Amino acid sequence: LTSCSNERVVDQLHILTTLGFDKNQYGYTGTALYSNLTQKGGKISFIQGNSKQIQLILNQMNNQSTKRIDISKLRMIMFSQEVAKEGLSNFLLTICKDPLLSNYLYIVVTDGSIASFSKGLKDKDRGNFPYYMIEQNMNTGNIPRSNLSTVLFDFYGEGRDFSVPYLRFNKNGETEITGYGIFKDDKLKLVINREEMELFKLLQGKFIQGDIPYTIIDEQGKNTALFSLQYGKGHKTISKHKYGTKVTYHLILNGMVKEYPQGTKVGINKSLVHLKKKLQSDLVALLNKFKEERVDPLGIGDLVRANSRDWNENQFYKENYSNI
Repeated sequence: LTSCSNERVVDQLHILTTLGFDKNQYGYTGTALYSNLTQKGGKISFIQGNSKQIQLILNQMNNQSTKRIDISKLRMIMFSQEVAKEGLSNFLLTICKDPLLSNYLYIVVTDGSIASFSKGLKDKDRGNFPYYMIEQNMNTGNIPRSNLSTVLFDFYGEGRDFSVPYLRFNKNGETEITGYGIFKDDKLKLVINREEMELFKLLQGKFIQGDIPYTIIDEQGKNTALFSLQYGKGHKTISKHKYGTKVTYHLILNGMVKEYPQGTKVGINKSLVHLKKKLQSDLVALLNKFKEERVDPLGIGDLVRANSRDWNENQFYKENYSNI
């Protein structure tokens, strides 16, 4: 049998799995990670390029490599905070046009230099690729789910803004998820911390799992208990009245209390009442924070649009969103 497909031999390729971009005086520094299959176990190696255009960065990587660069198995694209604040529209447009790339690859923002971090990964086992950490935390429900598909849906859709994981490279050279980056249009506008990220996940109403610590106050002082979320569901409704538009979030959380402090005089059921009040207060505070920063990662504008005859995106966020 014959066909028109291009022959690709794995041993003759550098198959990139992670690609990152930092800002520099010439434009961007692109850093790519791949498994060096000539070493036992496939140790991590990296290659770099500098240019203003993504394709020219890849071409420069090819010019430095003894094997052809292949991006068809790319699993994650990282952007430094500086690049993300400047805007990602050029990158997203380029990615959309490439049929080789999967819609399920991860988009993340980092608060440090990707180039420096990549040097620390050199010659480590392939299990240290950062996308494994993102994948594990999303699959276990520790962080909200997102990928290129959701980013493009929110970026091109009306009445919504996209959000992606926010990473930090610690002193030990390891990657950790410290929050979530919220964008307005194509620019990074807000970074929420770990605690706010858990609340954000609840408001999304999907894949509700995780652990929620809460404080119990009695005569002995303050103690901390843990509510372990096993599963849950959520949805939002909209209502209109003469004073404006109201959006209500409905959450049903199922779980169990763990590590309840011994000796406390507050019963578990009573403590859960306090947890409910605290969650309501914290969730409303996060929603207000989104309004103050004029970002809409939960798609409230899209919900209002679906229930309105005449809806204008610019007018809604300028005049109405802060009053929801």
